[in-house]
Amino acid sequence: MPDFLYSVWFSDDAHFLLLSGHMNLRTTSGVAHPPEHCLQKPLHSVKCAAWVAISKHGILGPFWFKDDNERSVTINTEQYVQVLRKFWTALGRRRGVVMVLQWFQQDGATSHSLNESLAWLQQRFPDRLISCRCDPHWSLHSPDLNTPAFYLWEYLKDRVYGNNPQTIPDLKAAIRAIPREECSRVIENFARRIQMCLQCRGAHFFERQ
Repeated sequence: MPDFLYSVWFSDDAHFLLLSGHMNLRTTSGVAHPPEHCLQKPLHSVKCAAWVAISKHGILGPFWFKDDNERSVTINTEQYVQVLRKFWTALGRRRGVVMVLQWFQQDGATSHSLNESLAWLQQRFPDRLISCRCDPHWSLHSPDLNTPAFYLWEYLKDRVYGNNPQTIPDLKAAIRAIPREECSRVIENFARRIQMCLQCRGAHFFERQ
């Protein structure tokens, strides 16, 4: 595996949905006292947007796109840069990480590739940014090579929903960093996928387990 792959941080975001906001439905017509039982029915589907970065060194995040009232917000450039600042701070605290050797990868979402976001990243990852409108260039449609897309989000969602969280804090508490050894295996799998993609000349491929 090329040495630089050990220092690439692959990033992505995803939404987690949670049924909450229950409405009490009571039948009170014709009765003198409130009923002893009430039926709770889901009224809203609450969601929160999470962002993570994964490398051989482990996972940084999740970081959340939210307002001051803890509500999920639309991911725009301003919100994205705020999350990147949190990531950068966490990266500097990670033991064993040499900052000047780290690479950063992001997909082609609009909030990622606008001038403000790119300028912020290029200042911190000069010549080590893998993205649209950069060199090296990242393909707009590459789920077979995007580490969070082909592995991390499915792992986290299976783990999160398997515990049936009832509130947003429960949901966030259920998302924890996976073992560093697992991250190492994921990056090694990524290296194999690169070889398969080259053999298929960029076409879709199926990885046999």
